[in-house]
Amino acid sequence: MLGRHGDSLFWMARYLERSENIARRIQAAFHYALSKEDDGKDEWTTIISDTGSGCTFSQKYDETTVTNVINFLLRDRDNLNSILSLVYKARQNGRSVRTALTQEVWLSLNESWIACETALKRPTNIRDLPAVLEGIVRGSSLFRGALYGTMLHNDIFNFLRLGTYIERADNTLRIMDSKYYQLLPTARVIGGSEDQSQWEVMLRSLAAWRSFNWLKKGRLDPISVANFLIFDERMPRSIHFCYKEIKLNLEDLSNSYCSDYDSLNAASQIWTALHHSNSVDKRIKLREFIADHIVKNNLLSLTIASDFNLCKQ
Repeated sequence: MLGRHGDSLFWMARYLERSENIARRIQAAFHYALSKEDDGKDEWTTIISDTGSGCTFSQKYDETTVTNVINFLLRDRDNLNSILSLVYKARQNGRSVRTALTQEVWLSLNESWIACETALKRPTNIRDLPAVLEGIVRGSSLFRGALYGTMLHNDIFNFLRLGTYIERADNTLRIMDSKYYQLLPTARVIGGSEDQSQWEVMLRSLAAWRSFNWLKKGRLDPISVANFLIFDERMPRSIHFCYKEIKLNLEDLSNSYCSDYDSLNAASQIWTALHHSNSVDKRIKLREFIADHIVKNNLLSLTIASDFNLCKQ
């Protein structure tokens, strides 16, 4: 496969995954803000900071109001990580590799863009926000369903899955990084119910609230949350799960192209370390662990680009 085609597939998946992740974070923050007198200002500020758009937001808006933040994250074309910008870039990358995609995959991507553009043509009313966000998340889910159900599981599929899971691991790590202090053992006595609501925001942002409660029967504690988000290989957005998938897809590419890759060795090392450290304990300094894996994930993405001659978007 040509490097530019692999690059388009990789980044199409990354942009679409990122748009869904931001939509889920807005859903969780909005749910949290409904019970707060200040409309959850700190939570909205954190999301803007995590997307790397803090400077752009401060240049355009004087206040961090719910309306300003939501429209900035959803539809501001000056924000390169707004959902509208991300879905547009995903579609543009999809167009450049249209012949590599099945009709169902292309239609799901194109329809997601049309629905997104229509819904975000005007500033979003707070009353319409839940429906708008649900539509964005649904579009991403339909894309994944079409991908699994209609695409050959070949190198095209592998590049799409690599983009998805590199982006997903990065998102999980950054959400944990922004709230790591809530996961310290002392958090149980520092913040009380406030800490528990923050754990709920974190889990909802990662589509993990219901599955965590299913496993833990509603018992929230910092170590259990950290273990679940890092090491639980059953949870599709845990770091362990993401690296299992990254490793498997790189193995497929290695077998297809009959070559050894540095990216496969790096992914295997990260997965092995996660597999053998199956719990957060005194040996792991959580802040350092998260920061270290954010760097490793970024380096792995660059190594994949180098191994397969992908362009750097």
